[in-house]
Amino acid sequence: MDADRWQRIRELFDRLADLPREQWRSRLAAACGGDRGLAQEVLALLEADADTAFKPRDMLAQELNGLTDDAENQAEQALAGSRLGPFRLLRRIGRGGMGAVWLAERADGEYAQQVAIKLVRSVWDSAELHARFRSERQMLADLHHPNIASLVDGGVTDDGKPWLALEYVDGTDLCRYAEQQRLDLRQRVDLFLTACAAVSHAHARLIVHRDLKPSNILVRGDGMVKLLDFGIAKLIDAPDAQATVLRAFTPEYAAPEQIRGDAVTTAIDVYTLGLLLYELLTGRRPYVLDQTTPSAYERAVLEQTPTRPSQAVTHNDGNGTAAARAAQRRLTPQGLKRELRGDLDAIVLKALRKEPEQRYASVQDMAGDLRAWLQRRPVAARRGGWRYAAARFLQRHAVAAGMAAVAVLALCAGLGAALWQAQQARLQRDVAVAESAKSRAVLEFMSGLFELADPDKSHGAQVTARELLARGAERIRGQFSQQPAVRAELLAAMAGAQEGLGLYAEALPLAEEASRLTRDLRRPALHRAAELDRAQILHGLGRYQEVLALLEPLRSGAAPANRDAEAALAEVEYRRALSLQALNRLDEADQAYARAYREQLRLFGAADRRAQDTAMRYVSLRMLRGEAARAQRLARDTLRAVRGSAGKTDPHLAQAIDTLAMVLSNTGPLSEAEALRREEIAIRTAAQGADHPDTIGALNDLGSVQYAQRRFAQAAESFRRVLAHRRAKFGDAHPSVALVANNLANCELELNHPEAALPLAQEALRIRLAAYGPRHHGTASSLLVLGATEMDLGEYGAAERHLRQALDTYDATLGPDNAFALPALRELARAELLSGRADPACATAERAYALAQAGDGDPAKRAYVSALRAACWAWSGKSQAAATLAADLELLRREWGNDDRRTRKIDALNRAVASR
Repeated sequence: MDADRWQRIRELFDRLADLPREQWRSRLAAACGGDRGLAQEVLALLEADADTAFKPRDMLAQELNGLTDDAENQAEQALAGSRLGPFRLLRRIGRGGMGAVWLAERADGEYAQQVAIKLVRSVWDSAELHARFRSERQMLADLHHPNIASLVDGGVTDDGKPWLALEYVDGTDLCRYAEQQRLDLRQRVDLFLTACAAVSHAHARLIVHRDLKPSNILVRGDGMVKLLDFGIAKLIDAPDAQATVLRAFTPEYAAPEQIRGDAVTTAIDVYTLGLLLYELLTGRRPYVLDQTTPSAYERAVLEQTPTRPSQAVTHNDGNGTAAARAAQRRLTPQGLKRELRGDLDAIVLKALRKEPEQRYASVQDMAGDLRAWLQRRPVAARRGGWRYAAARFLQRHAVAAGMAAVAVLALCAGLGAALWQAQQARLQRDVAVAESAKSRAVLEFMSGLFELADPDKSHGAQVTARELLARGAERIRGQFSQQPAVRAELLAAMAGAQEGLGLYAEALPLAEEASRLTRDLRRPALHRAAELDRAQILHGLGRYQEVLALLEPLRSGAAPANRDAEAALAEVEYRRALSLQALNRLDEADQAYARAYREQLRLFGAADRRAQDTAMRYVSLRMLRGEAARAQRLARDTLRAVRGSAGKTDPHLAQAIDTLAMVLSNTGPLSEAEALRREEIAIRTAAQGADHPDTIGALNDLGSVQYAQRRFAQAAESFRRVLAHRRAKFGDAHPSVALVANNLANCELELNHPEAALPLAQEALRIRLAAYGPRHHGTASSLLVLGATEMDLGEYGAAERHLRQALDTYDATLGPDNAFALPALRELARAELLSGRADPACATAERAYALAQAGDGDPAKRAYVSALRAACWAWSGKSQAAATLAADLELLRREWGNDDRRTRKIDALNRAVASR
């Protein structure tokens, strides 16, 4: 069977598999036209799938008990619109071995969210079903990886049927995405390696997927790969791992041992990944089938030797399929064959060995060979001799050799031109000689610097990047004492390198010296660049007023005379906006961001990194000003642009991910925010190191998502790690220390540890008062946390004082209608009641109620504020207060539970006002 016909069969099968059986024939007649053979082939596959897929071996000869297909379909249709936990079912989007999959939306008002809900079909034995459900739910809960669809929720219906809510992924399957995007071979392998990393993550936690196939590996519109359906996996060390071998797999993507009924191991996923890689590279399956039935697949897997990928792509049925396959990979048919022959043939065929022990020992080993192919290094599966290794060495260094040849030619040409120019103009010759001397001096310096890292030169000692830069700075001052221009450029480069390592204090004196040198040399463009570098380092140190003072002369000089000067002025505005925002001068910051972004778009376009950087920070200002919808649109647009141009480990991509995650942490869905945070941490760790300030900042942001998900113990652990690192890095007076101390104090409160929260809240307030003064939203946040802590400690007078200060600061800095004031109002209303000094008019509670009604639509959160108001009414003697308070408290108990900290607060207020 040729690849095009098989692809057509697969498309029709995928389209019809989830429809009721009685619709198959009519739909096939319409879709296949006069091709009755095609219709029969698809129908046979559908019947086989319905009859045999996902049944225990000992049930294959038995009639399934339970509903008929018609009754089951009717029952499923009746489910549309019903509730499961906090979710409402919308429509069925699939049906698998364990049951139907539904698209659902969150209906409890917490936040907007769509999920995929798996409903386990009713024909399974109840005890086995429930045991598998519990295992699946726990395994999914333990999987946290940006490329694995995460578990959102789970439960049991009223009639005892388990359900799982999983992250909903709207994407295209891996192979189809590669075809649609016309990816070349290297891009396909790179995409495949992302899937390998996700599977390796699961294997490291003793989880096997067992049903990998294109439809279980989706690629979203933004290029993010997501693996689905780890739900049928089993812990490979479970006691009953071999007791019951289920046909929980798709026949065409089954490993030999699955068909034989052998034990489930990670080797199964290695095999199915080999199948996927084969199809991704060739557009074909590795076996020749006489018919498309499950038994035919099984016979082929057990008996046939896979066709080599390089041979498969040259097969042509006369309709140009080989040429089409090659064109999709941007090659001719013969070119595609050459690219696949050898290394890729060996990698794929090793993964597809019949015996598990002859395959790759792990997915990591397979991925290692693929990375070796990408880097033109020898692959282990090839087992080549010295000639093979030498050939790979030459291929690997071909670019460098070519560049060297070009450099020699360019040098000869340049020398000839210089000699000719010397005859024409002595001045030009002198300039060339001077620049040449400068270049030679820089090259000699760099050569000497990197010799310091040579173990032979350093007597075997390992020299860190930090030590290398410190020694380099010393050598610059001595070696170039008579060449100020060279010294300035090298010092600026060293300062940038130190900053890139997060060593802001070490970078600042280098940047200051470079700035002085460029000023004395009267080189305006170089001096402006040096000043911008210095401003960036000062910002990293939290010295925002100094940044503004430094930048003011740069923006108030003469009008820009060229494109470079216009770009520099836009950069000045961007740097000003950052510091203005940090100092809470939000209107000025908004104007500066708008000017910078507008100019960068005009000069460079939306694909330029400078414009993208400005857009990311502009998003944070929009969130601060309550413009969530505009912020999310800008964040998603920017991330899409960055993914299209940045590498997978580029810190610039991590920053774009951080920007969208920040928005989603406030608006939801939180599952997407967490996945983005974990992706960001992985990128920053790979690119910048685990101890870099940006990596630690990403960990802090992950803690914030965990806090929003009410996973307080996990959030506290994240914040403790961040706090320890920042204390060691920046000391005890840096604003970033205050930020995380505030976060950890909040966690300690939620964990009922107010004694631990108190010193953290006091420290955060002290730092922010020193850094920002009393009129700053960060200071207000610390006042709020301190007041809430004092409430839990029963210090109501101190709490009331600090909460009023927080409220006044929020009003002064963000306006009286800002949403940030609501938590302060809620706590202040409690403080007034518990201290016995409530306003008879209940002004604080009334304002909190009005603000809550205008904001969050969550009925439980509104009931909480309504209960505060009702408690104040009861304290004031209003007749309707008791009934309102009782109803609100009952709703909170039903939605949040009796043990929730928020419910306990209202319960305590109820008792307090009742005892007056």
